[in-house]
Amino acid sequence: MVTARDIDFIDNFGQSISEKSIDQVMTPREKLVTAKAGTSLQEANQLLQASKKGKLPIVNEDDELVGLISRTDLKKNREFPQASKDKNKQLLVGAAISTHEKDKLRLDMLVQAGVDVIILDSSQGNSIYQINMIKYIKNRYPDLQIIGGNVVTAAQAKSLIDAGVDGLRVGMGSGSICITQEVMAVGRPQGTAVYRVAEYARRFRVPVIADGGITCVGHITKALALGASTVMMGSLLAATSESPGEYFYQTESDLRNIVEWAASLR
Repeated sequence: MVTARDIDFIDNFGQSISEKSIDQVMTPREKLVTAKAGTSLQEANQLLQASKKGKLPIVNEDDELVGLISRTDLKKNREFPQASKDKNKQLLVGAAISTHEKDKLRLDMLVQAGVDVIILDSSQGNSIYQINMIKYIKNRYPDLQIIGGNVVTAAQAKSLIDAGVDGLRVGMGSGSICITQEVMAVGRPQGTAVYRVAEYARRFRVPVIADGGITCVGHITKALALGASTVMMGSLLAATSESPGEYFYQTESDLRNIVEWAASLR
């Protein structure tokens, strides 16, 4: 195993990392503290605490690596006890797919990888393409949750709820870089859209996500007050260190982060 601790001080002693081979810096197998596959999370945590190591490799009966538990996982679990996790104490993971036929193969691969929820990515969700995809997913994977959208009216919400959707994204043209209203001449003010859709969807216990237009914490409060269960944010999180993408200076003091966005054709 090679971690940052193994290479932290190499350059400080007049050595170059490029001149070293992996076996010269790695921690040898006999010095590794490991746990067997099937070890409970509590037992693994106790091993980490006792060994004072940063990582705990999980190996099977053939001594092959099948998992890795990190000390930072313990710290995050302690600091964020309300984080959304599955029955295996892993963070919930969602993945977006389009309504294209080719994405049915991607759906199968995502389910095999353990995805918890599928989001159907479309600027206008009330389409025959999305309705058919929802029915296909529910028929093939009845227990897999689906978030459909985007919608802005109760009529649009009804079509997707009748098809079997588990959650709805609300918003059309309200995002900071969304051009749906300009290009397609369709959309609705976000406050009205969230209120009207949430008013209808709550009759069926279908949660609503306010998607777009969140530029400050006050907008989160307004969205929740209007009936949303949660919000989806992009630009508000774009400057955080966790966001992917490259940084650039828009002005001399204004640091921005390039965030890639996607919208399906249907």
